[in-house]
Amino acid sequence: MEHGLLLLVLAGCGAAFMAFNNGANDVANSFASAVGAKAISMKQAVMIAGLMNLVGAILIGGNVSEKLITGILNPEEFGDAQNYVVAMFSVLFAAGAFVLVSSLTHLPVSSSHAIVGSLIGVSVAASGMSAVNWPVLQTIVISWFVSPFLAGGLSFLMLTFVQTRILKEPNKELENLRVWLPYLLAITLAVFVLILMKGSSLAVFRPGTLWEYGLFLGVLLPYATLVAQVLLRALTSNMAEGRESSERVFRNLQVGTSSYVAFAHGANDVANSISPVFAVYLVVSSAGQLPTTELVGAHGVPLWILVLGGGGIALGIAVLGHRVIQTLSKEITELDNFKGFSVDFAAATTVVLASVMGLPVSSTHAATGAIIGTGVREGKGMNTRVLLKIVVAWVVTVPVAATISVGLYFLLKSAMA
Repeated sequence: MEHGLLLLVLAGCGAAFMAFNNGANDVANSFASAVGAKAISMKQAVMIAGLMNLVGAILIGGNVSEKLITGILNPEEFGDAQNYVVAMFSVLFAAGAFVLVSSLTHLPVSSSHAIVGSLIGVSVAASGMSAVNWPVLQTIVISWFVSPFLAGGLSFLMLTFVQTRILKEPNKELENLRVWLPYLLAITLAVFVLILMKGSSLAVFRPGTLWEYGLFLGVLLPYATLVAQVLLRALTSNMAEGRESSERVFRNLQVGTSSYVAFAHGANDVANSISPVFAVYLVVSSAGQLPTTELVGAHGVPLWILVLGGGGIALGIAVLGHRVIQTLSKEITELDNFKGFSVDFAAATTVVLASVMGLPVSSTHAATGAIIGTGVREGKGMNTRVLLKIVVAWVVTVPVAATISVGLYFLLKSAMA
Protein backbone atom coordinates (compact mmCIF):
# COMPACT_ATOMS: atom_id res chain seq x y z
CA MET A 1 0.00 0.00 0.00
CA GLU A 2 1.30 3.49 -0.86
CA HIS A 3 2.92 5.35 2.06
CA GLY A 4 2.56 2.21 4.17
CA LEU A 5 5.41 3.00 6.56
CA LEU A 6 4.16 6.54 7.15
CA LEU A 7 0.66 5.23 7.89
CA LEU A 8 2.07 2.75 10.40
CA VAL A 9 4.09 5.44 12.14
CA LEU A 10 1.07 7.74 12.40
CA ALA A 11 -1.14 4.90 13.63
CA GLY A 12 1.54 3.97 16.15
CA CYS A 13 1.53 7.52 17.49
CA GLY A 14 -2.24 7.38 17.81
CA ALA A 15 -2.05 4.04 19.62
CA ALA A 16 0.61 5.38 22.00
CA PHE A 17 -1.59 8.43 22.68
CA MET A 18 -4.63 6.23 23.41
CA ALA A 19 -2.59 3.80 25.54
CA PHE A 20 -1.11 6.68 27.56
CA ASN A 21 -4.57 8.01 28.37
CA ASN A 22 -5.90 4.51 29.06
CA GLY A 23 -3.15 4.01 31.64
CA ALA A 24 -3.68 7.45 33.13
CA ASN A 25 -7.34 6.67 33.78
CA ASP A 26 -7.71 2.92 34.25
CA VAL A 27 -4.84 2.40 36.72
CA ALA A 28 -7.47 3.30 39.32
CA ASN A 29 -9.16 -0.03 38.64
CA SER A 30 -6.24 -1.99 40.04
CA PHE A 31 -4.72 0.06 42.85
CA ALA A 32 -7.39 2.48 44.03
CA SER A 33 -8.52 0.17 46.82
CA ALA A 34 -4.94 -0.62 47.90
CA VAL A 35 -4.04 3.07 48.10
CA GLY A 36 -7.32 3.92 49.82
CA ALA A 37 -6.70 1.20 52.41
CA LYS A 38 -3.08 2.40 52.88
CA ALA A 39 -1.63 -0.95 51.84
CA ILE A 40 0.68 0.78 49.39
CA SER A 41 1.81 4.32 48.62
CA MET A 42 0.75 6.23 45.50
CA LYS A 43 4.29 6.04 44.08
CA GLN A 44 4.52 2.29 44.63
CA ALA A 45 1.07 1.84 43.10
CA VAL A 46 1.89 3.53 39.80
CA MET A 47 5.19 1.63 39.49
CA ILE A 48 3.73 -1.84 40.11
CA ALA A 49 0.60 -1.13 38.07
CA GLY A 50 2.71 -0.02 35.10
CA LEU A 51 4.82 -3.17 35.19
CA MET A 52 1.88 -5.57 35.60
CA ASN A 53 -0.13 -3.89 32.84
CA LEU A 54 2.82 -4.24 30.48
CA VAL A 55 3.25 -7.94 31.32
CA GLY A 56 -0.47 -8.61 30.90
CA ALA A 57 -0.54 -6.80 27.57
CA ILE A 58 2.39 -8.78 26.18
CA LEU A 59 1.20 -12.20 27.36
CA ILE A 60 -2.53 -12.05 26.62
CA GLY A 61 -3.34 -8.68 25.06
CA GLY A 62 -3.45 -9.92 21.49
CA ASN A 63 -6.59 -12.02 21.91
CA VAL A 64 -9.10 -9.24 22.46
CA SER A 65 -7.39 -7.05 19.87
CA GLU A 66 -7.83 -9.67 17.18
CA LYS A 67 -11.55 -9.96 17.87
CA LEU A 68 -12.30 -6.26 18.27
CA ILE A 69 -11.50 -5.11 14.73
CA THR A 70 -13.65 -7.77 13.05
CA GLY A 71 -16.25 -8.09 15.81
CA ILE A 72 -17.87 -4.69 16.29
CA LEU A 73 -17.16 -3.57 12.71
CA ASN A 74 -17.80 -5.09 9.32
CA PRO A 75 -14.61 -3.89 7.55
CA GLU A 76 -15.86 -4.91 4.09
CA GLU A 77 -18.59 -2.25 4.36
CA PHE A 78 -15.97 0.53 4.26
CA GLY A 79 -15.44 -0.02 0.55
CA ASP A 80 -11.75 0.80 0.21
CA ALA A 81 -8.62 0.64 2.34
CA GLN A 82 -8.05 4.41 2.49
CA ASN A 83 -11.51 5.04 3.92
CA TYR A 84 -10.93 2.32 6.52
CA VAL A 85 -7.51 3.63 7.56
CA VAL A 86 -8.85 7.18 7.97
CA ALA A 87 -11.61 5.77 10.17
CA MET A 88 -9.08 3.97 12.38
CA PHE A 89 -7.05 7.17 12.81
CA SER A 90 -10.22 9.00 13.85
CA VAL A 91 -11.07 6.32 16.40
CA LEU A 92 -7.64 6.42 18.04
CA PHE A 93 -7.41 10.16 18.48
CA ALA A 94 -11.08 10.69 19.40
CA ALA A 95 -11.08 8.05 22.14
CA GLY A 96 -7.66 9.14 23.38
CA ALA A 97 -8.68 12.79 23.62
CA PHE A 98 -11.85 11.97 25.56
CA VAL A 99 -10.04 9.74 28.08
CA LEU A 100 -7.30 12.38 28.51
CA VAL A 101 -9.83 15.07 29.41
CA SER A 102 -11.52 12.65 31.82
CA SER A 103 -8.21 11.90 33.54
CA LEU A 104 -7.38 15.58 33.93
CA THR A 105 -10.76 16.09 35.62
CA HIS A 106 -10.27 13.05 37.90
CA LEU A 107 -13.12 11.05 36.33
CA PRO A 108 -12.76 7.23 36.12
CA VAL A 109 -14.43 6.71 32.73
CA SER A 110 -14.26 3.53 30.68
CA SER A 111 -11.75 3.42 27.85
CA SER A 112 -13.80 0.51 26.50
CA HIS A 113 -16.80 2.83 26.22
CA ALA A 114 -14.66 5.43 24.52
CA ILE A 115 -13.21 3.09 21.91
CA VAL A 116 -16.56 1.40 21.21
CA GLY A 117 -18.33 4.74 20.94
CA SER A 118 -15.69 6.01 18.53
CA LEU A 119 -15.90 2.83 16.43
CA ILE A 120 -19.69 3.08 16.20
CA GLY A 121 -19.68 6.77 15.30
CA VAL A 122 -17.05 6.60 12.61
CA SER A 123 -18.45 3.37 11.11
CA VAL A 124 -21.95 4.80 10.71
CA ALA A 125 -20.55 8.06 9.34
CA ALA A 126 -18.27 6.32 6.85
CA SER A 127 -20.42 3.45 5.62
CA GLY A 128 -23.86 3.55 7.20
CA MET A 129 -25.60 1.35 9.74
CA SER A 130 -24.54 -1.89 8.04
CA ALA A 131 -20.90 -1.23 9.02
CA VAL A 132 -21.73 -2.05 12.66
CA ASN A 133 -22.22 -5.62 13.86
CA TRP A 134 -25.26 -4.89 16.01
CA PRO A 135 -25.68 -8.32 17.70
CA VAL A 136 -22.08 -8.17 18.96
CA LEU A 137 -22.62 -4.60 20.10
CA GLN A 138 -25.75 -5.65 21.97
CA THR A 139 -23.75 -8.24 23.91
CA ILE A 140 -21.15 -5.61 24.83
CA VAL A 141 -23.78 -3.15 26.05
CA ILE A 142 -25.42 -5.83 28.21
CA SER A 143 -22.03 -6.58 29.77
CA TRP A 144 -21.66 -2.92 30.72
CA PHE A 145 -24.81 -3.16 32.85
CA VAL A 146 -24.05 -6.58 34.30
CA SER A 147 -20.42 -6.09 35.34
CA PRO A 148 -20.82 -3.43 38.09
CA PHE A 149 -23.70 -5.35 39.71
CA LEU A 150 -21.78 -8.63 39.55
CA ALA A 151 -18.64 -7.05 41.02
CA GLY A 152 -20.68 -5.24 43.66
CA GLY A 153 -22.42 -8.45 44.65
CA LEU A 154 -19.14 -10.37 44.86
CA SER A 155 -17.45 -7.70 46.99
CA PHE A 156 -20.52 -7.59 49.25
CA LEU A 157 -20.37 -11.37 49.72
CA MET A 158 -16.60 -11.39 50.18
CA LEU A 159 -16.69 -8.70 52.86
CA THR A 160 -19.58 -10.51 54.53
CA PHE A 161 -17.52 -13.71 54.56
CA VAL A 162 -14.51 -11.91 56.07
CA GLN A 163 -16.60 -10.21 58.75
CA THR A 164 -18.61 -13.29 59.73
CA ARG A 165 -15.86 -15.92 59.52
CA ILE A 166 -12.58 -14.15 60.29
CA LEU A 167 -13.60 -11.12 62.35
CA LYS A 168 -16.60 -12.65 64.13
CA GLU A 169 -14.86 -13.28 67.48
CA PRO A 170 -12.71 -10.63 69.21
CA ASN A 171 -9.14 -11.76 69.90
CA LYS A 172 -9.58 -14.83 67.69
CA GLU A 173 -9.27 -13.07 64.33
CA LEU A 174 -5.82 -14.42 63.53
CA GLU A 175 -6.73 -18.05 64.22
CA ASN A 176 -9.90 -17.71 62.14
CA LEU A 177 -7.82 -16.19 59.37
CA ARG A 178 -5.48 -19.19 59.37
CA VAL A 179 -8.47 -21.49 58.92
CA TRP A 180 -10.51 -19.63 56.29
CA LEU A 181 -8.12 -17.43 54.28
CA PRO A 182 -6.34 -20.34 52.49
CA TYR A 183 -9.61 -21.17 50.71
CA LEU A 184 -9.87 -17.63 49.36
CA LEU A 185 -6.24 -17.66 48.25
CA ALA A 186 -6.69 -20.98 46.47
CA ILE A 187 -9.74 -19.69 44.57
CA THR A 188 -7.88 -16.52 43.58
CA LEU A 189 -4.93 -18.57 42.31
CA ALA A 190 -7.23 -20.90 40.35
CA VAL A 191 -8.94 -17.97 38.64
CA PHE A 192 -5.58 -16.45 37.72
CA VAL A 193 -4.29 -19.72 36.27
CA LEU A 194 -7.50 -20.19 34.30
CA ILE A 195 -7.14 -16.85 32.53
CA LEU A 196 -3.53 -17.70 31.65
CA MET A 197 -4.59 -21.03 30.17
CA LYS A 198 -7.51 -19.42 28.37
CA GLY A 199 -5.59 -16.67 26.66
CA SER A 200 -1.82 -16.94 26.81
CA SER A 201 0.15 -18.48 23.95
CA LEU A 202 2.55 -19.85 26.62
CA ALA A 203 -0.09 -22.15 28.14
CA VAL A 204 0.89 -25.83 28.06
CA PHE A 205 -2.54 -27.22 28.93
CA ARG A 206 -5.88 -25.77 27.81
CA PRO A 207 -9.06 -27.38 29.21
CA GLY A 208 -11.57 -27.78 26.42
CA THR A 209 -14.56 -29.38 28.12
CA LEU A 210 -16.45 -28.91 31.37
CA TRP A 211 -15.05 -32.22 32.64
CA GLU A 212 -11.49 -31.09 31.97
CA TYR A 213 -12.10 -27.83 33.84
CA GLY A 214 -13.61 -29.77 36.72
CA LEU A 215 -10.68 -32.18 36.87
CA PHE A 216 -8.18 -29.34 36.76
CA LEU A 217 -9.89 -27.41 39.56
CA GLY A 218 -10.42 -30.60 41.55
CA VAL A 219 -6.65 -31.07 41.70
CA LEU A 220 -5.51 -27.45 41.94
CA LEU A 221 -7.88 -26.14 44.61
CA PRO A 222 -7.13 -28.70 47.37
CA TYR A 223 -3.40 -28.53 46.70
CA ALA A 224 -3.32 -24.71 46.70
CA THR A 225 -5.43 -24.62 49.87
CA LEU A 226 -3.04 -26.97 51.68
CA VAL A 227 0.05 -25.02 50.61
CA ALA A 228 -1.58 -21.72 51.60
CA GLN A 229 -2.52 -23.17 54.99
CA VAL A 230 1.06 -24.25 55.73
CA LEU A 231 2.64 -21.00 54.51
CA LEU A 232 0.14 -18.80 56.30
CA ARG A 233 0.66 -20.53 59.63
CA ALA A 234 4.43 -20.27 59.23
CA LEU A 235 4.34 -16.56 58.33
CA THR A 236 1.96 -15.63 61.16
CA SER A 237 3.48 -17.81 63.88
CA ASN A 238 5.13 -14.84 65.61
CA MET A 239 2.14 -12.48 65.34
CA ALA A 240 0.03 -11.61 68.34
CA GLU A 241 -3.63 -12.58 68.29
CA GLY A 242 -6.06 -9.80 67.39
CA ARG A 243 -7.66 -7.74 64.66
CA GLU A 244 -4.53 -5.65 64.03
CA SER A 245 -2.49 -8.71 63.04
CA SER A 246 -5.25 -9.91 60.72
CA GLU A 247 -5.42 -6.52 59.04
CA ARG A 248 -1.64 -6.57 58.55
CA VAL A 249 -1.96 -9.88 56.69
CA PHE A 250 -4.70 -8.49 54.46
CA ARG A 251 -2.64 -5.35 53.86
CA ASN A 252 0.21 -7.44 52.44
CA LEU A 253 -2.15 -9.63 50.43
CA GLN A 254 -3.78 -6.62 48.87
CA VAL A 255 -0.62 -5.73 46.99
CA GLY A 256 -0.82 -9.13 45.31
CA THR A 257 -4.53 -8.95 44.47
CA SER A 258 -4.12 -5.40 43.13
CA SER A 259 -1.23 -6.60 40.94
CA TYR A 260 -3.51 -9.32 39.62
CA VAL A 261 -6.17 -6.75 38.69
CA ALA A 262 -3.49 -4.69 36.94
CA PHE A 263 -2.34 -7.75 35.00
CA ALA A 264 -5.93 -8.50 33.95
CA HIS A 265 -6.38 -4.87 32.89
CA GLY A 266 -3.31 -4.97 30.67
CA ALA A 267 -4.45 -8.27 29.17
CA ASN A 268 -7.90 -6.93 28.30
CA ASP A 269 -7.88 -3.16 27.93
CA VAL A 270 -4.71 -2.90 25.86
CA ALA A 271 -6.99 -3.86 22.95
CA ASN A 272 -8.69 -0.48 23.31
CA SER A 273 -5.41 1.14 22.33
CA ILE A 274 -3.82 -1.21 19.82
CA SER A 275 -6.70 -2.73 17.83
CA PRO A 276 -6.91 0.23 15.39
CA VAL A 277 -3.14 0.23 14.77
CA PHE A 278 -3.30 -3.53 14.30
CA ALA A 279 -6.04 -2.93 11.72
CA VAL A 280 -3.82 -0.45 9.87
CA TYR A 281 -0.92 -2.91 10.06
CA LEU A 282 -3.08 -5.59 8.41
CA VAL A 283 -4.10 -3.24 5.61
CA VAL A 284 -0.51 -2.19 4.95
CA SER A 285 1.00 -5.68 5.19
CA SER A 286 -1.64 -7.15 2.84
CA ALA A 287 -1.21 -4.49 0.14
CA GLY A 288 -4.51 -2.73 0.79
CA GLN A 289 -6.75 -5.69 1.69
CA LEU A 290 -9.44 -4.95 4.27
CA PRO A 291 -9.17 -7.05 7.47
CA THR A 292 -11.05 -10.34 7.63
CA THR A 293 -11.24 -13.01 10.31
CA GLU A 294 -8.93 -15.20 8.24
CA LEU A 295 -6.41 -12.39 7.73
CA VAL A 296 -6.42 -11.57 11.44
CA GLY A 297 -5.85 -15.21 12.36
CA ALA A 298 -3.04 -15.62 9.85
CA HIS A 299 -1.03 -12.64 11.11
CA GLY A 300 -1.68 -12.33 14.85
CA VAL A 301 -0.80 -9.17 16.74
CA PRO A 302 2.94 -8.43 16.34
CA LEU A 303 4.99 -8.15 19.53
CA TRP A 304 6.00 -4.55 18.78
CA ILE A 305 2.33 -3.48 18.79
CA LEU A 306 1.71 -5.23 22.12
CA VAL A 307 4.80 -3.57 23.62
CA LEU A 308 3.68 -0.21 22.21
CA GLY A 309 0.28 -0.54 23.88
CA GLY A 310 1.59 -1.91 27.16
CA GLY A 311 4.40 0.64 27.31
CA GLY A 312 1.99 3.51 26.62
CA ILE A 313 -0.29 2.32 29.42
CA ALA A 314 2.67 2.12 31.82
CA LEU A 315 3.76 5.66 30.91
CA GLY A 316 0.24 7.03 31.39
CA ILE A 317 0.07 5.38 34.80
CA ALA A 318 3.38 6.97 35.83
CA VAL A 319 2.46 10.49 34.70
CA LEU A 320 -1.25 10.92 35.45
CA GLY A 321 -2.47 7.76 37.18
CA HIS A 322 -2.59 9.35 40.62
CA ARG A 323 -5.50 11.62 39.67
CA VAL A 324 -8.16 8.95 39.19
CA ILE A 325 -6.76 6.77 41.98
CA GLN A 326 -7.60 9.60 44.36
CA THR A 327 -11.25 9.65 43.22
CA LEU A 328 -11.87 5.91 43.55
CA SER A 329 -9.68 5.35 46.60
CA LYS A 330 -10.86 8.17 48.84
CA GLU A 331 -13.93 10.00 47.55
CA ILE A 332 -16.54 7.21 47.14
CA THR A 333 -16.20 5.47 50.51
CA GLU A 334 -13.55 4.85 53.14
CA LEU A 335 -11.61 1.60 52.67
CA ASP A 336 -9.73 -0.52 55.16
CA ASN A 337 -7.61 -3.54 54.21
CA PHE A 338 -10.47 -6.01 54.60
CA LYS A 339 -12.67 -3.97 52.26
CA GLY A 340 -9.76 -3.40 49.88
CA PHE A 341 -9.09 -7.12 49.57
CA SER A 342 -12.79 -7.73 48.89
CA VAL A 343 -12.84 -5.03 46.20
CA ASP A 344 -9.78 -6.41 44.40
CA PHE A 345 -11.01 -9.99 44.53
CA ALA A 346 -14.45 -9.03 43.22
CA ALA A 347 -13.22 -6.78 40.42
CA ALA A 348 -10.62 -9.29 39.19
CA THR A 349 -13.01 -12.23 39.40
CA THR A 350 -15.68 -10.35 37.47
CA VAL A 351 -13.32 -9.52 34.63
CA VAL A 352 -11.88 -13.04 34.48
CA LEU A 353 -15.24 -14.82 34.60
CA ALA A 354 -16.52 -12.58 31.83
CA SER A 355 -13.43 -13.34 29.76
CA VAL A 356 -13.90 -17.10 30.20
CA MET A 357 -17.50 -16.72 28.98
CA GLY A 358 -16.42 -14.50 26.08
CA LEU A 359 -18.21 -11.48 27.56
CA PRO A 360 -16.33 -8.19 27.18
CA VAL A 361 -16.70 -6.02 30.29
CA SER A 362 -15.36 -2.71 31.49
CA SER A 363 -12.74 -3.01 34.22
CA THR A 364 -13.71 0.49 35.33
CA HIS A 365 -17.28 -0.65 35.91
CA ALA A 366 -16.11 -3.72 37.79
CA ALA A 367 -13.81 -1.74 40.10
CA THR A 368 -16.37 0.95 40.87
CA GLY A 369 -19.15 -1.59 41.38
CA ALA A 370 -16.95 -3.55 43.78
CA ILE A 371 -16.20 -0.45 45.85
CA ILE A 372 -19.92 0.34 46.00
CA GLY A 373 -20.63 -3.23 47.13
CA THR A 374 -18.43 -2.83 50.21
CA GLY A 375 -20.07 0.48 50.98
CA VAL A 376 -23.51 -1.13 50.81
CA ARG A 377 -22.34 -3.90 53.16
CA GLU A 378 -21.25 -1.30 55.71
CA GLY A 379 -24.45 0.69 55.21
CA LYS A 380 -22.75 4.04 55.54
CA GLY A 381 -20.14 6.37 54.13
CA MET A 382 -21.25 6.41 50.47
CA ASN A 383 -20.52 9.67 48.66
CA THR A 384 -23.55 9.80 46.35
CA ARG A 385 -22.42 13.07 44.76
CA VAL A 386 -19.19 11.50 43.48
CA LEU A 387 -21.06 8.36 42.40
CA LEU A 388 -23.55 10.39 40.40
CA LYS A 389 -20.70 12.25 38.73
CA ILE A 390 -19.06 8.94 37.72
CA VAL A 391 -22.31 7.43 36.40
CA VAL A 392 -23.03 10.52 34.29
CA ALA A 393 -19.52 10.25 32.85
CA TRP A 394 -20.19 6.62 31.90
CA VAL A 395 -23.47 7.55 30.19
CA VAL A 396 -22.06 10.39 28.10
CA THR A 397 -18.84 8.60 27.08
CA VAL A 398 -20.27 6.69 24.09
CA PRO A 399 -22.15 9.57 22.40
CA VAL A 400 -19.41 12.12 23.07
CA ALA A 401 -16.62 9.84 21.83
CA ALA A 402 -18.74 8.95 18.78
CA THR A 403 -19.32 12.62 17.98
CA ILE A 404 -15.62 13.45 18.27
CA SER A 405 -14.65 10.54 16.02
CA VAL A 406 -17.18 11.59 13.37
CA GLY A 407 -15.85 15.14 13.40
CA LEU A 408 -12.26 13.96 13.08
CA TYR A 409 -13.21 11.57 10.28
CA PHE A 410 -14.78 14.24 8.10
CA LEU A 411 -11.94 16.65 8.91
CA LEU A 412 -9.34 14.12 7.78
CA LYS A 413 -11.37 13.21 4.69
CA SER A 414 -11.61 16.84 3.64
CA ALA A 415 -7.91 17.39 4.26
CA MET A 416 -7.06 14.44 1.97
CA ALA A 417 -9.45 15.50 -0.77
